[in-house]
Parts: sequence; C-alpha cells; structure tokens
Amino acid sequence: MRFIDRMARIYETRLWYPIVLNLYGGFHSPSLAQLVSTVTQKVQSTEGRVLDIACGPGTFGRRIASPSKEVFGIDVSMGMLRQGAAYITKEGTPNVHFARARVEALPFEDGIFDAALCCGSLHLFADTVVALCEMARIVKPGEILSVFTFGAGRSGILKFRRVREWSLSHHGLHVFDLPEMEQHLTASGFKDFQPEISGSILTFSARKQAA
Repeated sequence: MRFIDRMARIYETRLWYPIVLNLYGGFHSPSLAQLVSTVTQKVQSTEGRVLDIACGPGTFGRRIASPSKEVFGIDVSMGMLRQGAAYITKEGTPNVHFARARVEALPFEDGIFDAALCCGSLHLFADTVVALCEMARIVKPGEILSVFTFGAGRSGILKFRRVREWSLSHHGLHVFDLPEMEQHLTASGFKDFQPEISGSILTFSARKQAA
C-alpha cells in the first residue's frame, strides 16, 4: 500500500501507464487517452450516479463527471484519493466525490448507481466473482458496467503462459480469457458481455440482469 500511495503522483504521467500498457499489452496497445475514450464512451449516455471502482486519482471518472453525471470514486489507497482530490480542485471538475473503501464491501445501498467503471484493477482483486457481485449489487437492473483489464492476448509479456502463471502466483494478477470472463460475469448477475481485446488489453461492457 505504501508503494501505491507513493506512485500516485506519477500514475498519470509517462512514467507509469505507457510503460505498463506497452510491457503487458504489447507495443501496439492503446494509449491511456484511447483507453479513457473507449471505456467512458460506454457510459456517455448515462445520467445520474456513476461509481468509479478502484479509481486511483480518478483517472477515468474525472473525465466523465459533468452536471448530469455525479461520480463517486472509491479506492483503498489514501495517496491515490488525495491526488485525485488535488486534481479536481486544480481542474475545477464538478460532481466528483472520493472515499476510501474496498470493492468487496462497497458502502452503498443496493441499486443506487446508474453505471459503474472498473479500470485497471479487476485483475488485482483476490476473488473476481465476489468483486463483480458487489458491483452488480450497487448498480440498477439493466445498467452498464465498463471495464479495462488484462486478457490473454497475442502480444506483450502476458501472451506467455508462464508469465501469466508467475504474475498470478507472485503478484495476484489475474489474466482473463474471454470465456472465463463471461462465466464470471454471468455468475455475478451480469449479461450482454461485449469484449474488445487489443494485444493483451481487454476492455468490455456488460449490463446487470433484470431482477
């Protein structure tokens, strides 16, 4: 956690995302700007409350906040949350709130959100289905979840099975194949899995099943 706190100041600079995306995803991976565009377009038509899960400094959520979208970012890192608060003050971003919380126990009522984002973190949660079940719990039926994570693609170091196995055993980093991801979503109460994979970068959307 201390490492993550210290990393907050470089998280949105050339010292982090470009290196991680090219190393894990491959040299033709989308840039951070392209990822933000891909993920946030899926919730562009949403109005109301959006939950940004494991938000870091609000990298994705800050960019969709507007008078019609109220973004609530949660993370376990106080360093990331403080950096996010500094950004929204500097940028004058409206309708963004931060709180420290864990994805396994989101401090919100059932069905209170109109959409949810989970960007760059799903692969780090200890139990993917538990995390997705909590996301499904707080989203209204029929509403969208938009995600960026890692998949077993054809480029980057994650294309190698031994690297994926080592990353999981040493760092808890899950690298998902598409059938596995769809199974996790179905088990958690989501449907309409819409994946896109570029190298080993996986983005997808899904909708909460109706009650």
